[in-house]
Amino acid sequence: MARVSGWEERSKRMLAEYGAPTPADAEWADGIIFGTPTRFGNTSADLKAFIDSLGSLWFEGKLNGKAAGAFTSTAGPHGGNETTVVSLYIPMAHLGFVIVPNGYTHGKIVEGHGTPYGSSSISGQNSTPPTADDLEVAKHQGARVTQVAAALKAAR
Repeated sequence: MARVSGWEERSKRMLAEYGAPTPADAEWADGIIFGTPTRFGNTSADLKAFIDSLGSLWFEGKLNGKAAGAFTSTAGPHGGNETTVVSLYIPMAHLGFVIVPNGYTHGKIVEGHGTPYGSSSISGQNSTPPTADDLEVAKHQGARVTQVAAALKAAR
């Protein structure tokens, strides 16, 4: 990973600012949105390792009925945005999450920003940031998962 220009520096900055996610974070949260760069059309090893660490919560049923979604970014337009997000649905289902896709619930998704499965962006080879439209879809996704998470919590 250190061979990717800037990756190590960004990773250290993010960990210093936010800390690494823990199973305790997944336990207290009412909902969760998994985010990952796409790695050959699939989830990054880092996120997969985190998901694997949730086994004890799965065993105790502590994630059952919580809302979950996913988002990703790829280097190219056919880099696996949809396959990466959909691949995350499998462990979400095993863990007991209620999967909340974007659907075609926002006009920007209909225009081709993000996917009906989850938000996404294309960074290119120069790590281009998400566009304003990509961010609008991501904010919509966050609001949608939050709304569902609140409804599920109220129903428990």
